[in-house]
Parts: sequence; structure tokens; C-alpha cells
Amino acid sequence: MNEMKLRFLLLALLTLRTAPLRADDLAAYHPAEASAAAVTETNLLASERFWPYQVALTKPWQSPGGRAVAAGASGVLIRVEPGGIARVDFGRDGLHEVPVSTTDLVARADRIRRGELDKMAPNFALAIGPRLLDAAADPLRPFSVAAVMERRGFLAVFADPDSESFAELAAALAPLSDRDGVLTVLFPRGRHSDAKVQEKLRAVKWTPVFVFDHLSESYTLSLIDERTPRPMLLLQTNEGRVLFQSPWKPGVVPDLTAVLDRAFGTPAPE
Repeated sequence: MNEMKLRFLLLALLTLRTAPLRADDLAAYHPAEASAAAVTETNLLASERFWPYQVALTKPWQSPGGRAVAAGASGVLIRVEPGGIARVDFGRDGLHEVPVSTTDLVARADRIRRGELDKMAPNFALAIGPRLLDAAADPLRPFSVAAVMERRGFLAVFADPDSESFAELAAALAPLSDRDGVLTVLFPRGRHSDAKVQEKLRAVKWTPVFVFDHLSESYTLSLIDERTPRPMLLLQTNEGRVLFQSPWKPGVVPDLTAVLDRAFGTPAPE
């Protein structure tokens, strides 16, 4: 499939049952930098702006649980992990953490660096952008995709709005919302209508953007393991590189704030 057809296919998939995604939302993104160092497995984490949205296996791979995935299988890159591991969603073949060396990830990333392979937007921003609702809007409506594309980082919060700890979590995280170009995104746990999620958020005076309820659990499981304790906090770059993760507890906010300050700039004004 040529790059133009792939671009239009990806646009179609991203607009399915989500906020509309227009080409104008992505038009200004140009990550190619041929003068940068060639991408290798060694510098792959530091070369995140060149990470491809999709990767393919170059050799067969079998999960520790025995699930076999054939060479040539293609999937969406969720992120690269330290130690040469790529977290990839292979669709019907499952989500797996595979060695980078079993994929074409490095080759695709270096093609993006050289300008030979198109990249539409930062990976996580592209994946989540059309799937967000604006809790502060009245009436409730999708959050601007273009505004998502401008963010340098994302604080993902995985929590049930009906939980006893939710009001405390909301009060602690509200001061960190949308600071230094970092967008807070709630991934609601449990079954709630989108209107009910907005109602719960307004009741605790915290109105971050949140993922469409019917998509929240599947996106949660793409980012964190099913057995991970929740509520959970995950701070990532716009490409999806993890900077901080921790189960929610009141004492975690100073540590999270310190990472925000180091990674994304000056502290918010008092």
C-alpha cells in the first residue's frame, strides 16, 4: 500500500465513531531531520519524534503465554520501553511487548528521519486526539483535535468517577491540569454514559478532557496492564514515552510535580 493510501486509511480509522479529524489538524507536522543521527536500537528512546505509528514483525514471535504472531503481522506502536522492548497492538493477534529487534521499527523510524516515510503527528496525540470529550464544555462536545496536537505531554488518569477516592484525587490533580503544555486526560473506569462522567466531574469541580466511555477500557488496556492497580497515573510525552507512572495516592503529587517541572518546563505560577 503506498503512503498516500495509508494516510487516507488511517484518517478513516481515526474518525470512526469519534470526533471528526480533519487534514488541517495535522498539516503542520514535519518531524523529518536528515541531519540528525541515524536511528538505532541504542538511541531509539531518545529518537521518539521519529517513532512510526505502525510497525511490523520481521520474524515470527511467540509470547510467554504461547501466543504465536507470524512474521509480517502489522500493529500500532503504543510505545518503546527501556531495554529494547516495543509495546505493540497487533489487533486480532493481541497486544504484546516484543523485542525491537524482531520488528522493522528502527528501519521505519530512520526512514521518517530521512523524510522517506510520512508521519502524520506525534503518536499518542494522533491516537487519542479524536477520542476526547471536553468536560468543561456546555453542552458536552468533543475536545479540539488541533488543541491536542499542540500538547507536549499528557497526564493519563485511570479512575472510576464513582469511587470513594475520586473527589480526593480530583482535588489533588486539579492544580496540575493543562500546565506547561501537558493535558490531563481521564480514562473513566466502569460503565457510565458520557453525560454522567461530565456530571461527576463537575460535581467535584474538576473538568479535564476524558475519553469516550465506550472506548475508555480498550484504550486503558493498551496503555497499562489489566492487573495494574487503579486509580493509576501515567505521565507521557506526546509520542507516548513514559516519564512517570504510579498508583494514585495523595503523597504521589509532589513526585509527579517534580517530573512535570523537569520534563516540560517552569512550574506553574502560585
